[in-house]
Amino acid sequence: MANLEKLANILGAETVKKIYEDVASQPLQEVSKVAVDVVKAFRLFTAPIQLAAAYQDRLIKYLEKVRGNVKEENQIEAPASIAGPVLDRIKYLEEDNYLTDLYLNLLSRAIDKERINEAHPAFFHIIDQLSPDEAHFLFLLRDKEIDITSHQDFDAKLKKFSNYQITKSSIPLNQFMFNENFHMYYSHLESLNLMTGPVFREEYPEDSTGVQTGYIKHSRIFLTDFGKLFVKACIPKDGFNHYQ
Repeated sequence: MANLEKLANILGAETVKKIYEDVASQPLQEVSKVAVDVVKAFRLFTAPIQLAAAYQDRLIKYLEKVRGNVKEENQIEAPASIAGPVLDRIKYLEEDNYLTDLYLNLLSRAIDKERINEAHPAFFHIIDQLSPDEAHFLFLLRDKEIDITSHQDFDAKLKKFSNYQITKSSIPLNQFMFNENFHMYYSHLESLNLMTGPVFREEYPEDSTGVQTGYIKHSRIFLTDFGKLFVKACIPKDGFNHYQ
C-alpha cells in the first residue's frame, strides 16, 4: 500500500486525472467492471486510477522499477508533460521491447530532483521514432566518435552521383541488424539533431583524361550536445541485450 501511495505522489494529480479520464471514456459495458477497482484506487491514490488488469500490473511493475532507480530522498513529482505521455505509452510495451528501458530511464530522470534537468519533454517524441538499430547507434556514440569513409560514382556528363557505398568504418557495421540502412539511420538521427558527421577530408578520383569519376568523403560522426543529453537521460548504460 505504502509503495502505491508513493507512486501516486510521484505521478502527480494531473497525470492521475488524465488516466482517470481515459478510463471514463471506455465503453459503457466496461465501466461497471472497473467501478469497484476505481473505488479501491481512490483509497490508494490522490485521485482514482484504473487500467485494464494486464496493463495495471505491467504499469505498477514499471513504476516500481522507476522508483528503485532513484534515491527516495531525491524523488519528486514528475512533470505531467513527461509522465502522462510516457505512462500512456509504456502500458502497452512488453518488458523486452527495446523502447521500454528508454521510456523508464526518462521517467526516472523526471522524478529525480538531482537529474530532472536531463528530462526534456521532447525526448518522449524522439524515443517513439527510433528503430532498434538507431537506438544502438546512439549507444555506440556515448563514449566515442565513429570515422566513416564513403564513395560515390560521379557521371561528369550528367553531373550526377550514384552508387553510394561505405568503404571503411572505425566500427564493424555488421553489428547492426540492417547495416545496409546505416546511411539512412545517420540521416534520420541527424535530422533529429542527435548527431552530426562533418567531413574532414575529401577526394576526387579522376580517369586518365582528368575527368572526375567519383567522390570520396571522410567523415567523423559524433553526438551533438542535445544528443549527449538524450543519451545520458534515456539510453541504457549497458546497451541492449539483442546487440550483445
